This record gives sequence, C-alpha cells and structure tokens, in this order.
Amino acid sequence: ASLVVITSTGADLFIRSHPQMQNRALPTLNLGVVRLELAPGFWILPSLAIVAPFAFFRLFSPLLEMTAAIIALAATGGLLLAALLGQHYALDRRPEVRHTARLILQTITLLLAFSLFSATYYARLRFLYSGVLIGATAALLAYALMQWAPPRKGLFVLAGMIGIALAEATWALNYWAASFLLGGALLLVLFYVAIGLVQHHLEGTLSQRVFWEYGLLGSGLLAAVVVATFR
Repeated sequence: ASLVVITSTGADLFIRSHPQMQNRALPTLNLGVVRLELAPGFWILPSLAIVAPFAFFRLFSPLLEMTAAIIALAATGGLLLAALLGQHYALDRRPEVRHTARLILQTITLLLAFSLFSATYYARLRFLYSGVLIGATAALLAYALMQWAPPRKGLFVLAGMIGIALAEATWALNYWAASFLLGGALLLVLFYVAIGLVQHHLEGTLSQRVFWEYGLLGSGLLAAVVVATFR
C-alpha cells in the first residue's frame, strides 16, 4: 500500500510536468488554504504495475522458490518504467510517437489484466469477493485506456459497464474447473474484446467491419481457451 501511494504521487507529479497537461481539465482537491490539481487517471497503470507482478509470480513460488521473487522484481521495474514513459509520450504532439506510446500502454494494460485476473481466479474466492476484485480491476484498467480517447462524458459509466461484464463472467467461471492460467486467459479475451469495441466507439471508428473483426477474433480466442481446457 505504501509503494502504491508513493508510485501514484510520483506518477502524478511526473505527468503534470508535461506541457500538454496544461490543456487538460483535471479534478481539483480544495483544501481551503490551497487547491491541488490531480491526475488520478494516470495513477492506475503505475500503481497496478507494482501490485500485479507480485500477485502473479507468487503463485509460482513453490516451483521457482526465490527465482519467482527475482522475476517479480524485474517485471515490476520494467512495467513501471514503461508505464511512466508510455503515459508521458502518449501526450506527445507527434502523431507517430503518440500512436506507438499508446500501443505500448495497451500492451501493458493487457499484461496487468492477465496477471491480476489469473491471481484472483487462483484464489477461488466466493463471488462476493472475486467478482468485486475482478470487476474493479477491469473497470480501472478500462478507464486507463479510455482516457486517451477524445474527451467526452460518461467514461466512468463505460468503464463500470466493462467491470460489471467481467464480474458476471467471473460468477460463471467459478463453476468451471479450469486452471488459473486458463481462467485468466478467458477473462483477458473478454476484456480485450470489450475495451476494443468501446475504444472504437469513442473514437468514432466503430463499424460493421470492426464489429465482425472483434467478434471473429474473440470467438477464435475463446475457442482456443476452451479446447486447451478440455485437452
């Protein structure tokens, strides 16, 4: 928790130093004597980059022993650095740099989603807990990606809808005797399709062709996970 707070504070200060942030409307915390502008949307990926590697690689501790902790430390450092730099360059005025940075952020988001979904599914918690954890994780990660779309109202609602969809999928998965990696993979496929369609909607590029592409890709990935489960 302390590391997450420190990381969020550093990410906030780092991103608000970017010149492009002067043109963004940010939430303001009024303390009476002083008013603080905050950028909570930029805390999500750096914070979860601290949590996800340790939550995921600790599952392999009985097999890898101390190596699992070393891998988790290396993954944490790499993901944190990539998230901070990716968010910085995603605001760049050059379109090619901005596009590359946002692709990197999307990749990081999917890696974090798989790690956290798998770790939660591994615990086999009651739906009251697992559904809330996976739903909240999906909503936060969805918002971290959707904030790069053209500014509009309702992003919190859309992120919440994706979170609810993943929570409902978790309820069904609790009755499925699959390994935690396959369970995490299935939730990741659902998250990938949902966030992809929403991003295209926000950017005004959602068409019948895009819908069919994601439908076919999602169906193929789901089929691959199901086949791997029953082999």
